[in-house]
Amino acid sequence: MSTKFYHSRSGVLILAYALVACIAIIDYQVGYEISTSILYLLPIYYLASSKLTQRKTALVIAAICSIAWLGIEMITRQPYSSTWILYWNAIVRGGIFFSIAIFVKALSAEQQKLKQANLELQKLNEEKNKFIGIAAHDLRSPIGNIYTLADLMLEPDSSKNLSPTQLEFLTLINRTSHNALSMLDNLLDVSQIEAGTLKINKIKNDYLEFIHEVISINQLIAAKKEQQILLESNEPEIILDFDKAYLGQVVNNLLTNALKYSFNKSEVTVKVSVNGKYIKTEVIDQGMGIKDQDKDKIFRPFEKAQNVPTGGERSSGLGLAIVRKIIEAHQGEIGFSSIYGKGSTFYFFLPIKATKANVMLAM
Repeated sequence: MSTKFYHSRSGVLILAYALVACIAIIDYQVGYEISTSILYLLPIYYLASSKLTQRKTALVIAAICSIAWLGIEMITRQPYSSTWILYWNAIVRGGIFFSIAIFVKALSAEQQKLKQANLELQKLNEEKNKFIGIAAHDLRSPIGNIYTLADLMLEPDSSKNLSPTQLEFLTLINRTSHNALSMLDNLLDVSQIEAGTLKINKIKNDYLEFIHEVISINQLIAAKKEQQILLESNEPEIILDFDKAYLGQVVNNLLTNALKYSFNKSEVTVKVSVNGKYIKTEVIDQGMGIKDQDKDKIFRPFEKAQNVPTGGERSSGLGLAIVRKIIEAHQGEIGFSSIYGKGSTFYFFLPIKATKANVMLAM
């Protein structure tokens, strides 16, 4: 019998009726056994839950099951103190069977509606991601040109003839375009992650050397607020399979956040430790910490805590959501602990043994 038969309305009906016949034979053979009689619920549920049948079909099978049960009792002459009890039981069973058929069919219909709504939402989400990706990609080029030109004009040789007001406006243009570029990059990452088109490629790298490189880049940012970044490790060398570009985005994001929300002349410590099968990386700051009511928002896209950066920096609210997905794509875990007014520690675990070389990211 082909698979097509099982997925047709006639095939479903034939199987349901065959099931009723088998149960009736079993019921007749074993006699008065309540556990056997309950099997009549199987064809009722089967037809009622099928998207190929209507409610009246489920009610018909419920009636057939009720009649079959009554018929078997009459043929086998089950002991009842009075005949009316036999028929009363049949009426009660029929009511139960009809109620179950109606309930299961209604539930199945709602599930089908929910499934269809989810498919439509998925299509809309894909269209949204596509639109965001196209818009972010198209906007990145002109905004990047604005940022580059403003940066060139702020160089000493170019800006020496500018008035203080012009210099102030040019600095504002430079800073704003840089923030816009960062946001566009984040939007591109989010759209690719949700679409499942962002691929990470893991290769062997010296993990401590990699961490040191990211710290060196952020030392320039730290210097503006007279902050220091320290590196601690319980191992002199750690070789690990990871995507250097995307994991660099993770560590860079955690470091910039730590510097952003830390006070002037404070320290940020990056602590790397090997523990069993995992490498733990912690970014520990001495900043303002996170309020309890904001802790659930930390890894959600477009959600930001109420804290204000100590140096007036800006945030898009996308970074940590992307960070979490990148860590999860490395088969790792990420979390944080924070005491408001005392600082925060963001940490992530990476497995020492990689299970896949290439992983697709998806929201």
